[in-house]
Amino acid sequence: MTPIEFLQSLLKLNRGGAILIMTGLGVVAAAAIAVSWMGGGQNVITLALYILGFGLIAAILTFVVSNPLMKTVLGWMFVVVFGVILFCAFDSVIQITGRTPSPPCWRTILEEPPRICEERFENGQQGNSFAVSSDAPDLPAPPAGNTSEISGTPVTDAPVIVSGPAPAPPVIHLQFTPPVTRTTSREIARDLADNGWDVAGGNQGGEEVRRGPSRTQIRYYSADYAENARWLARDLSARLDGAEILVNDFSQAGLIAQPNLLEIWLAPQTD
Repeated sequence: MTPIEFLQSLLKLNRGGAILIMTGLGVVAAAAIAVSWMGGGQNVITLALYILGFGLIAAILTFVVSNPLMKTVLGWMFVVVFGVILFCAFDSVIQITGRTPSPPCWRTILEEPPRICEERFENGQQGNSFAVSSDAPDLPAPPAGNTSEISGTPVTDAPVIVSGPAPAPPVIHLQFTPPVTRTTSREIARDLADNGWDVAGGNQGGEEVRRGPSRTQIRYYSADYAENARWLARDLSARLDGAEILVNDFSQAGLIAQPNLLEIWLAPQTD
């Protein structure tokens, strides 16, 4: 029995409908694997294996159970479960319900509870995460940016800090959680811009989020930008009177993000 014939028998569909479903399953699995290759996310490969494994189990059960009614029941169970998986995949990214764990955690839900996973990411207990304070010993001077001459005076193009193997200047996104006010975040964004950082939407003070980490942090999504994140954390710490800033490594989280994206998350206790 071919896979198409199997779906025809399982779901009581015509051949065209079975081909459509089989194509959809293949596209989802192939897309998950392709995304994992681009982002280096092993968790996405795990997701694809879960999908294919569930289909294999359903096929075996169908061959074992010969009762037509049971075949129909199993078929609709397959459709419902697969639909729930797809909904959770979208909800984890756009948070329609606010109940689905974020993408790094819901894909590993069979390996560890989402609460533990989220705490691990929030507290920087993964990858190359570290804390930075403006009171720490001075860092080596970063390489100078491109310069131009205006009235005989060298002027450095913003952003001035591009260090390590980073191929392009970083772009900063700012998020804050109440009771931090937009006025406070706008002042922080202005001070960082004065230091040469490209803060997207800095004039508006960034984005207000309902739920954020309990510790002020900077997240980076490519290992090439770890040193940029370190320098940004140092400038942010200086702005916050020497407060310790967590530099949180999200490069292996399996998320789709611009490599040069750095995110500032201002925790509720930020002054």
